[in-house]
Amino acid sequence: MDLKDFITKLNNVVQRIDFEKYFNWFIQKFTLTDKSVQLNNKKKNGLHPLRPRKGEIYLIDFGQNVGTELSNTHMGIIVQDSLKNSVSSTVVVIPISSSLKLYDTHEKITKNDIRQGQLNKLPSKAKAEQITCIDKARLIHKIGELTPDFMERLEKRILKNLNIN
Repeated sequence: MDLKDFITKLNNVVQRIDFEKYFNWFIQKFTLTDKSVQLNNKKKNGLHPLRPRKGEIYLIDFGQNVGTELSNTHMGIIVQDSLKNSVSSTVVVIPISSSLKLYDTHEKITKNDIRQGQLNKLPSKAKAEQITCIDKARLIHKIGELTPDFMERLEKRILKNLNIN
């Protein structure tokens, strides 16, 4: 592809309504990539410097994703085993939503389910159908922690969603 073809293709893309959103995400992705490299360089004795624990709630930068995939900044629940979280550069999370509509793939979060910290909107819900693995560089900061009882319910919801008995 020569420069003229490239400019033509770029002009067609720039005309899209959502170009600025995706361009900004492109720049943000470099920042997250740099953060990921820095975190991995800080590993000592195989331990990752960020060690979120199962059941903790974090503010997470999910970025700009495709279609109806979760995008932008949302809270999420760490569902991966705490021991694995101490060595891995990634972590498995389930996003939280404050919308009130509950589906059978969601687990409701009430005030009694919060062990530490707080959510701005209660009740909220864990969207177990959107379980995903993220790099720890996407973790912004810890918000709180859920009770073991809630985590047990959430695990059952995950298994049900995945049709695992």
